[in-house]
Amino acid sequence: MSISASKIELDFNPAPEALLLKTSAVLNRESALLDTIVSENKPTFENTFARMFHEENFNEPDYLVTSAQLLDAEDQMLMKRMITGYKRMGVLVSIEQQKCLQAVEDRIAKITMEILHRTGRNNNHLLFTKEELSGLPEEFFKGRQSEKVGTIFKYVVSASGPDAASVMQFASMEYVRKSVYMASSPIDTKDMELLQETVDLRRDKAILLGYSSHAEYVFDDMAVGTPKDMLSFLMSLYHQLAPVAQHELGHLSKLKQAHMDSIGQTCSGFYEWDIAFYKRVALENARLPDMAGFNHYFPLSAVIKRMFAFIHSILGLKFKQIANANAWHEQVELYDVWDDKDDLYAGQLYLDLIARDNKYRGAATFPIKLGFERKDGTREHAAVALVANFHKPASGGPILLSHANLATLFHEMGHVLHILLSRTKWAAFNGIYVNRDFIECPSRMFEHLAWDKQVVKLVAEHYRTGDCIPDKVLCSLDVTKEQFIGIKYLREVTQAIYDLTVYSQSNKADVCEIYAQVEKDMALRNTGKVTAYNWHTVRGMIKGYDATLFVYIWGKAISADMLYSRIYPEGIFNQEVWDDYRRTILQPGGACVIMDKVTKFLKHNPQNEALFKLIGLY
Repeated sequence: MSISASKIELDFNPAPEALLLKTSAVLNRESALLDTIVSENKPTFENTFARMFHEENFNEPDYLVTSAQLLDAEDQMLMKRMITGYKRMGVLVSIEQQKCLQAVEDRIAKITMEILHRTGRNNNHLLFTKEELSGLPEEFFKGRQSEKVGTIFKYVVSASGPDAASVMQFASMEYVRKSVYMASSPIDTKDMELLQETVDLRRDKAILLGYSSHAEYVFDDMAVGTPKDMLSFLMSLYHQLAPVAQHELGHLSKLKQAHMDSIGQTCSGFYEWDIAFYKRVALENARLPDMAGFNHYFPLSAVIKRMFAFIHSILGLKFKQIANANAWHEQVELYDVWDDKDDLYAGQLYLDLIARDNKYRGAATFPIKLGFERKDGTREHAAVALVANFHKPASGGPILLSHANLATLFHEMGHVLHILLSRTKWAAFNGIYVNRDFIECPSRMFEHLAWDKQVVKLVAEHYRTGDCIPDKVLCSLDVTKEQFIGIKYLREVTQAIYDLTVYSQSNKADVCEIYAQVEKDMALRNTGKVTAYNWHTVRGMIKGYDATLFVYIWGKAISADMLYSRIYPEGIFNQEVWDDYRRTILQPGGACVIMDKVTKFLKHNPQNEALFKLIGLY
């Protein structure tokens, strides 16, 4: 059996127009268009390759001999991926079983779209008097919308974005913080029912295909080992973080008790909505440098220009803005990207960074067009959208980024660089199309740079004066990074443990029961009598990160090793080390054995010690 390259191209080098249509639909929450796209692209066993690979004519040894004669190394890797993919789709099971698998995939596709519609945005608003918002700075109220309720004027407060963050950090009245916290999560009983159904469907599918669990099915296509290996890594990290988090929470709990005693109120316990408020109090009591005024040095427009300049200095990419982007929204900016290192056009970048009603919630990177080699040897260049939701201040003026915003921007730019600098023959291997356990490594790598004072100083510029950021403000980065590391990372680790535990079950797993148990016994989180589900976790477990939520902390481990083994010792602005990073990590995309290229760059097998050092465990 032989398969021509042109045949493969139909499946693995998709039309850019279709991808642009899909991106526009997702970002603008166009329900009808999204439903059409899903129905037109749903998995099917009646396509050309599925028929060719059906049981009666599927002969893998013959295929391998043929492919070795006709194809180069990347072609062979593509064909092996296709063979594996169709096996995992079920082309070797009976027709009746294929019909069952098709029904499962159709239902999961519908659930995915429903969860995106339900959790993709949060337009919840609450009303509070100024007295109820006691503790918030005066700047919070400037230009803020208000409504008259009876004879009283109340301020409108969003349950997401900067409003929610400010309330959680500064509002002295506990019930106000609790109200905003509970309204901030769009996850409800219906969403958990959808998660339960998805988990059940995926378990049944895995068992039908011969796996013991969905996690085993997922890990069969990874470089990291087995679900048991990853759970062992996560539990090892958990046991180091838990005592630290317990100590930190104990300290904050005492601060709350003292505060409630001072105002003559009963302290009923220490809850999730108390953490940000009493972390701030703790920093103030210790007279440590805080992040006050930090965002004044990070107006969004200036940060973008300076970040592009930094990227050009280390990786050779030059960004040129195009007027009249003609994109899915007037706020979107479009850039042509040129690669000075290889004197080549690299592709296009769309920036959709400003929050608006009904927009996709959160931050993400969307490949619009994938890079690949055309038949004539020329290159189809990638196009990618970097999406975030930075809020315009109610009082007007420029968008000023908090450090969390800056880290988010750098994280997503890491994905963008992976896509634009990938030089694969096939779109199937372009940039982020790697083993799922590696997908967050380049993004985490670039995110780390948002904590490096040299880099932060480069992208900083006071929004009024244009002044450089003072060293005393930069020092707040070290303080922020070192404080409350247990609370910060325990959340990430326990959510990954929850995800992998649920998907590792061979029998029915009650997702709500396991969630409550993990939150109480491991995450050390207290939300009283109500379970507040993490929307990132629930949505991720349904769409794209099923049995793989660990990739964020695993990506942090691998990228930390890269930083401490190569980048920092050789110099953060050293051209040679970044050239090696380009060639070894970014350019091959997924067209290689992932851990081989990681080991080649590191010059040793990956180790976890750098992660512990990075997050401050030692």
